[in-house]
Amino acid sequence: METKGWKSFWTALWVSLLVLLPLVAGTAVLAQRQAAGRVRASESQSGVPVQLPREENHLTLLACVAGDDPAFVLLYLNADQNCIHLLAVPGQLAVPFSDGKASLADCYAAAGPARCLQGLRAVLDLPEDAHYLAATPETLAGLCDGYGNLRVGFSGALSPEELARFEQAGVGDWDGVSAHAFLEELAASLPPASTAAARAAVWDAFFRQNLDALPASLPGALRSASDSLLTDLTAADLLTLEDTLELLANGQAAVTSGVLPGRWDRAGGLYTLDEEADAAVQAFFNVSDSAAASGAQSASSSAPYPSTSVPGGQADGPSM
Repeated sequence: METKGWKSFWTALWVSLLVLLPLVAGTAVLAQRQAAGRVRASESQSGVPVQLPREENHLTLLACVAGDDPAFVLLYLNADQNCIHLLAVPGQLAVPFSDGKASLADCYAAAGPARCLQGLRAVLDLPEDAHYLAATPETLAGLCDGYGNLRVGFSGALSPEELARFEQAGVGDWDGVSAHAFLEELAASLPPASTAAARAAVWDAFFRQNLDALPASLPGALRSASDSLLTDLTAADLLTLEDTLELLANGQAAVTSGVLPGRWDRAGGLYTLDEEADAAVQAFFNVSDSAAASGAQSASSSAPYPSTSVPGGQADGPSM
């Protein structure tokens, strides 16, 4: 009787173990997998995260080159659209000033870059968060010289007749000082749109050839030169600019450039917008026709616009 009882006990024990052991093993395996998943998640979070464009990773900037004949370039950087757009604005552009009109250059001389941005907003559909930055040619050259010479050609900016007048307009290497001197030479003898197109070609070449280096150097250079700049860019704006440039460099952003279309009144000395100006500004901001019709300003769209046919498209020197 006692032997039979022990046999029953051991039989029940082995049956229990046969049932429990798979359950215990399964629970252990599941726990191990969950722990491994937590480790991988922790490792992923502690590593270098993949940076994605945020809503603030865009910038509209009026860049002003100070001097007796100020020059102007609108820049639009948008990491979500993966684009850098440049639009050269002739200094003779007519904008509201006081009780009448004045050229953008005269506006700059009388009231500075902030007033120029205000005048541009009166004739162009610029976003409310647009900024301005003004620098002397010497300061600008100093900012650019750290990147070396630019390979620039002007055949896409100047007409064959204009190219024939300037031997140095062929593809060549330019530093900041020589490029500014050449643009001043053009301004003394060519219509405003031609000079603006040549300026757009120089800025186009700068962004194309130095895009990979800009995130690590340009915001810092602007901070170092802050005493020589007139700008409403804040320290936070420069941090956003750094992030935006990094995203654009990683995405090998498309760079396009052009000139604000208009008509030149030589007698009156003013450059006025023509019927193509609205389309050029819409393209500059990647605004669709439907969005423009509803009066919406684009903050982001799916893809950059293709190169436009307005004068001063891309520099024809080789891209680097």
